[in-house]
Amino acid sequence: MKSSITAVLLIMSFSVSSQIMKQGQWRGFIHYDDAVVPFILEVGYPQGEVPEITFVNGAERRIVSNARIEGDSIVIPIDPFDVEIRAKLSAMNLEGVYQKFYRDLQLRFSASYGKQRMMKNSVRPSAPIQERWGITFSPNSSDMSKGVGLFQQKGNAISGTIMTQVSDYRYFEGILDGDSLKLSSFDGAHAFLFRGVKIGNEWSGEMIYDNGYSEPWTAIYDVEAELEDPFKMVELEKGKHKPYFDLLGAGEGKNAIDPLKYEGKILIIQLFGTWCPNSHDQTKYLVDWYKRNEEKNVAILASSFEANYSKEYGLERLDKYQEVNNIPYDLVLGGRLSKTGAAMPFPFMKRIEAFPTLVILDKQGYVRYVHSYFNGPATGKYYQAFDQQFNDIINELVAE
Repeated sequence: MKSSITAVLLIMSFSVSSQIMKQGQWRGFIHYDDAVVPFILEVGYPQGEVPEITFVNGAERRIVSNARIEGDSIVIPIDPFDVEIRAKLSAMNLEGVYQKFYRDLQLRFSASYGKQRMMKNSVRPSAPIQERWGITFSPNSSDMSKGVGLFQQKGNAISGTIMTQVSDYRYFEGILDGDSLKLSSFDGAHAFLFRGVKIGNEWSGEMIYDNGYSEPWTAIYDVEAELEDPFKMVELEKGKHKPYFDLLGAGEGKNAIDPLKYEGKILIIQLFGTWCPNSHDQTKYLVDWYKRNEEKNVAILASSFEANYSKEYGLERLDKYQEVNNIPYDLVLGGRLSKTGAAMPFPFMKRIEAFPTLVILDKQGYVRYVHSYFNGPATGKYYQAFDQQFNDIINELVAE
């Protein structure tokens, strides 16, 4: 009888400790020196023991199922970015660090139970905002660049994304507070804060990318705001350029790639990084596309360019990335993170515009198309347009 009671007590103790992180909604913060980036994480116990963590950004739900309890702390790996959160637990709070191993960077992390992402402070009513913005980053400077904001409003709640020619900033969420706007996003690899104020017909503010890294922006409502078509940014002459395959796999060595493997096939080359959320969005697209189009004479070769670089680290990251994403095509290590380095296998480019970039070869091995930046799932109809253009191009090359 005594042993039965002891067993019951042990089971009860295990059950309590296994749910030491309170189920429900938590508000997290990534702490920069001069700003904090808020985000929402939801905690559940679908397996009954280890907490499942869901990071919430607008319409996106990023689920982490391999969190673990270590003593009085929780460890939350955020795959596939070589990032983790490690924090001490209490009933209503978390306190710890956010670690980017690929950059050897550590920042403070904190979280509180039952809090909202952002709260409205102004007593002034918030006017409706229009859905499309023409945005200028770093206006009146040599670093000036353009963006297009795509936003949706429900009361004071705002969600959406910002498209740029270095890919989109994925899923923002926040509030309109009187004449002020505050949006944030945490996708595991990046913690962004986009904040501004409206004066007259123009918005202006600051985009915070990282600790100590920000830039000013201005914006106007513009229903015709567009960026250059990523399929048209690089002009190519048919039948002129072939890639240097030894440079595509230079991180592994001169003979990392056998070009004969791709003879007579259409070849899609992805230039990407395992650290990059936009690359991950595109990788998920390519994996799904490849599995649905295996009957076509098409191959995919992905070449990665890694931060915190060494050959050993890069190959380890590729193995993990392939496993996490269930990638059925070839991956090679291109080298160190560099837009000029990623362009070296292609003599017609001095640098690529963004990670990821796609280079598409015809059956004769000549480069026919370059897709210079990626409009991911957060961009809605632009993501659908990419899918349509991509399939039209592949079908065109298959038919040749």
